[in-house]
Amino acid sequence: MYPPVKCTTKLKKKWNESKQHWSLLAIGIYIGALIILWIEYFRGYLSLIGAILYTFITPSVLISVYYIRKSIHQRNIYKFIFIIGGGLALGFPIWGLISFILIGAIWSPFYEPQGILRITIFILTIVPSYIVAGYIFYKWGKKREYRPFM
Repeated sequence: MYPPVKCTTKLKKKWNESKQHWSLLAIGIYIGALIILWIEYFRGYLSLIGAILYTFITPSVLISVYYIRKSIHQRNIYKFIFIIGGGLALGFPIWGLISFILIGAIWSPFYEPQGILRITIFILTIVPSYIVAGYIFYKWGKKREYRPFM
């Protein structure tokens, strides 16, 4: 009889093998999804723009991720991703709250204006909210030395 092998040992071994060849796995998943998308387009369930966007944007994302993992400037890239991504993720809720308070609610001070004044208020609320969110993530990243979450 063979000695009992724990399931976690097999899983860890498989996980370590897949981590070394993650790019091949990602390319395989991309090709499979691409075939399914184009089949769905020709069946009439998916729009042409959706299939074309996936066809051309996904490879650039995969190449970018590969470059980030193999780059000598990894720390700077992590800073950039942390500040921009965090600013975009937090900036939208900040902007939504400010816009609701200033423009959206019935009791808001700028509820009635239309046209250029409303667009000006929209721009004057969206730009500072993303800047503030980017600054928050800059300070937070500086505190944790821009280490990735993984």
